[in-house]
Amino acid sequence: MGTELKNYPKKVFLRNGQEVTLRLMTMQDEAALLEFFKRLPEDDLMFLKEDIADPAVIHRWAQTLDYDHVIPILAVIEDRVIGDATLHRETYGWSQHVGEIRVVTCKDFRRKGLGLLLAKEIFFLALSLKLEKVIAEMMDTQTAAIEVFNAIGFEKEAILKNHVKDTHGNRHNLLIMSQDVKKLWKKMDDLIRESFADLSGDYFSS
Repeated sequence: MGTELKNYPKKVFLRNGQEVTLRLMTMQDEAALLEFFKRLPEDDLMFLKEDIADPAVIHRWAQTLDYDHVIPILAVIEDRVIGDATLHRETYGWSQHVGEIRVVTCKDFRRKGLGLLLAKEIFFLALSLKLEKVIAEMMDTQTAAIEVFNAIGFEKEAILKNHVKDTHGNRHNLLIMSQDVKKLWKKMDDLIRESFADLSGDYFSS
């Protein structure tokens, strides 16, 4: 396990002050994760890439955990899973500098900051892993998800017309949002330089 993952589990708090534990998914979470996905509204299930209501899918995830390719972070209260965020990446090839974020939250905990909290957590994990670009894909009608990723600086990169189908066979536009990490670091560096410009003299000259 890389040093980036040794910070888990960790405690975080929702907007209402409720404590949540963030931790890595393990094989022992199969039943709890399946129960979490079963509680999702049908509208959510329509927009997911895999049939997560199928126990065989969750079983495959649990049996093939590989943090080098997919890092799943669970949000848990007591023994109940209330959110799932994953970072997908390649370790070889032309996309190894790119990571993809996926976030799913329990309906009961929406508008409490859980989605934003998980998106931030998995994004900063991507930063710590030195990824250069992070993307998130969603249908262009998923306004809540779009708001979450806008809040952490993601921008619309492309819309693919009628690119995906929901579980009822209806076509939807696929929205790809992205954050260029190199540009983000440069922006942060520029802000730091500007902040110290009047105070630091030749602090950055070296």
